[in-house]
Order: sequence, then C-alpha cells, then structure tokens
Amino acid sequence: MNRTLIAVAATLALVPVAVFAHHSFAAEYDGAKPMNLVGIISKVDQQNPHGFFYMSVPSATPGGRAVTWALETPGPNQLVRTGFTQMYKEMIDNKEQVTVKGYPARDGSKRAFAESVTRADKKTVINISVGGVDGNVGRAPNAGAVTVDGVAQPGFDAAAGRGGGGRGGAGGGGAGAPQGGAPQGGARQ
Repeated sequence: MNRTLIAVAATLALVPVAVFAHHSFAAEYDGAKPMNLVGIISKVDQQNPHGFFYMSVPSATPGGRAVTWALETPGPNQLVRTGFTQMYKEMIDNKEQVTVKGYPARDGSKRAFAESVTRADKKTVINISVGGVDGNVGRAPNAGAVTVDGVAQPGFDAAAGRGGGGRGGAGGGGAGAPQGGAPQGGARQ
C-alpha cells in the first residue's frame, strides 16, 4: 500500500513538469516587435522540441561589451529541411557576421525567436520559420527556404521535407553561398 501511494505521488509530482514543458510562443515572445540582430553565431544547440543558437551581438555604444543572445528555433528536423544545419557550421568557422530577424522575449531577457538568417553576402536568406510568434509559429516555409537574391535555391524545399543535406545536431556542415561584405552595427530594432 505504501509503495503504491509513493508511486502515485511521484507520478503526480511529474505531471506539472510535462504539462509546462512546451510553452506558448505568443506568451513568451512579442510578435508585435520584430527586430534585427547583427552579430556572429557562436554555438548551435539543436534539440527537440525546440533548439537554440547563440549569437554575439556587438554593443551599439563604442567601447561597450558584446551581448550574447539566445535565439530559439524550431526542432532539428525543420532546421535540416530549411538548410540551416547545412550552413551554420561554415558560418561559425568563418565567424561570419549575420543578420537575424526575430521576436524578442517579453520579459526583457536577451532571448528571441528566430525567423530568418541573412548571411554576410546580404543575398542569402535562410527562412527558418514563417508565421511569426502570434500565428502558427515554427511553421516551415512552403517553398524557397533558402533564397539568393530572392530566388529559391534548389534542394531546400522545407515543405517537401528535402534539403539541408545534413543531419540535425553538431555534424551538419556543408557548402553555403559565396561570402560577401559584412553588415555594420549591432542590435537594431
């Protein structure tokens, strides 16, 4: 009897953790305040149901310290389909300065939900998610997950489940688009 009571109590104690493990994006991020962050991706942590990549954003004031932002993404399978996993290793290795469109955390922390990444050439855009945070967040683009000068690149059709060519996790490497000049500035809103 005691063992049964202990087992039931332990199970009930874990239920709130499971219920709150997945969160409301509209409650956590502000869809009315899209922002652009310019910086260098330093780390990618792909996990289910959502991953993060970390980006060092230079201070907008001279002599100020860079700030690390945590940018939430959909899970690793969608990142593979959108081409992000194929290109992020190259971006990190080259310390490439990128621009991320995202939605800031409502609590003011240095967190945001990432929607797209524009590479240093200012022509290559990786659309990680469409729909913002108020709509169907984390929805894969219907087509054209990776574009160069607005033209969809073959092999990156997120809706069909193709593209990316890599695996989720730390191993996704590959060739990206040609590199160009780096954008200037820090966080912009």
